[in-house]
Amino acid sequence: MNRIDRKYGFTLVELLVVISIILIASSIIFIGGSGGDGASLSSSLRITSGIANGARGQAILKNAKTRLIIHNDKDGNIDKYRRFIGIVYEDTSTSDVENDWIAGTQGTYLPEGIYFDPVASSAGGQGSGWSPGNVMSIEFPRSVAKVEGSGENFFFYEFNSNGTMASGFENDWLVIRAATLRPSNGGDLDLVFEEDQESLKAGLIFRRVGTTTPVTDPEAL
Repeated sequence: MNRIDRKYGFTLVELLVVISIILIASSIIFIGGSGGDGASLSSSLRITSGIANGARGQAILKNAKTRLIIHNDKDGNIDKYRRFIGIVYEDTSTSDVENDWIAGTQGTYLPEGIYFDPVASSAGGQGSGWSPGNVMSIEFPRSVAKVEGSGENFFFYEFNSNGTMASGFENDWLVIRAATLRPSNGGDLDLVFEEDQESLKAGLIFRRVGTTTPVTDPEAL
C-alpha cells in the first residue's frame, strides 16, 4: 500500500481573510491613536459602516429603495444634529404619488464630538459638496412618514432595490470628523472644525455596486 503524504497549509481565501483582519485592526489603531476623539472617530466609523451595510441589506431584503439618513435640522433636536443616523425604506404598496418611507431602525447616535461633514462628503453624483436632491423631510423614527410634509430635515444616501447605489455614479463619499458645536458669530449654534481637529476625520466610499470601503487616511478625504 502506497502511503500518501498530505501537506496542510493556508488556502488563498484564508490568507485574504487574515490580511483583511490585519488591515482593519491597523486602521482602528491608526485613528484610535489620538486619544479620546480618535477612539470616538474609530467607533463612529464602525457604526456608520454597519448602518450603511444594513441599509443595503434591507434594500435587497425588502426589494425596495432604502435610504441611510443623517439628521440635519438645527431647529429640531440639536443633540441629533448631524450625528443621528438611521435607515428608512420605501413602501410602494400605497397608491399615493409620494410613497411612504418606513423606519427600518430607531436611529443611532454617533459618539459625542463626532459629526457628519456634508461639505467634505458627496452624494447624487456631486464631485464635492452635497446635492440638494439628496435631502428629505420626515418624522423619524416614527414608523411611517411622508417625504414631504411635517418632520425634520435629513440628508440621505439611497440604495436601489437590488442593493446598488441610486446615484448611478462611480463613487459617493460620506465623511465624519471631530468638531465642536457652539454659537457662531451670529449667535446661532453651528459646528466648528478646529485646526487641531483637521486630522481627526474618516469616511466611507459608496461604490456604484452598493459596497462600501472605509477610509481612515485624512489626507485622502
